[in-house]
Amino acid sequence: MRCFFYIKYLMPSANHAFLAGRCIACLHGFISGSEITSSGIGISFPSWATDTVGDSIAFVSKDFNALSYLSSARYFKNMADEGFINVSDIEIVPTTLEEVRFIRNQHVAKSFPGEIKRRLIRSKNRAEKRGETFIPGSVVSDRVVDHCHVIPIDSRSSGQRFPLYVQYEALGEESQCDSYNSYGLATKQTHFGSVPNFKQIT
Repeated sequence: MRCFFYIKYLMPSANHAFLAGRCIACLHGFISGSEITSSGIGISFPSWATDTVGDSIAFVSKDFNALSYLSSARYFKNMADEGFINVSDIEIVPTTLEEVRFIRNQHVAKSFPGEIKRRLIRSKNRAEKRGETFIPGSVVSDRVVDHCHVIPIDSRSSGQRFPLYVQYEALGEESQCDSYNSYGLATKQTHFGSVPNFKQIT
C-alpha cells in the first residue's frame, strides 16, 4: 500500500520549476542526511504539461513514517506559514490511478543550444591543437530528444546550482516499481521507479 502527500504552490506568479527544485532538494537532503534511510520515495508532478512542470509536486512511498517526517520539514512549514504553499495531509494512493515515470536524463543536455555551442568550441580548440581543419557539422547532434523540463537545484556539497533534466513517460497499467534515485526520480539505467498520475485527484 502506497501513501502520498502533495504540495500546491499558491503564488500566482511563482517560478514553478524553481519551487520544484527547492522541494526536491529538501527530499534529497533528508535522504542524503540519514533522516530517511531508504530512497523509496518518488516524486510526481500532478499538473505536468509540455510548457510547465505544474503548480504542484507529490511525494509517494510505502513508508508512511518517512512521508510524515518529510512533510514536517522546516522548509515546508515555513513556506506554508508564509502562505506560499499548501501541504496536504498524507493519504492512501487510490488503486485506480495509472502509473507514470519521471526520469532524470542528463544526457539530453547535449542537445540544448548552449551545450552544443560549448561542444563546438571544445572541438574547434582540439582540432586547432592537432593542426587539423575544423568542420563544425561533425559535432552537431541530429538525435531526436523527447520533451523535458529543466529544474534548477542547489548542490548540498558544493552549494552550486545545477539543472535536473526531467522527462515524463506514461506507463498505463504497468506494474509498480519503487526504485528511485536520491532526487525521487527514475533514471535510464539503474532506477525504474514509477509513481501514480495524480492529475485527476489533486
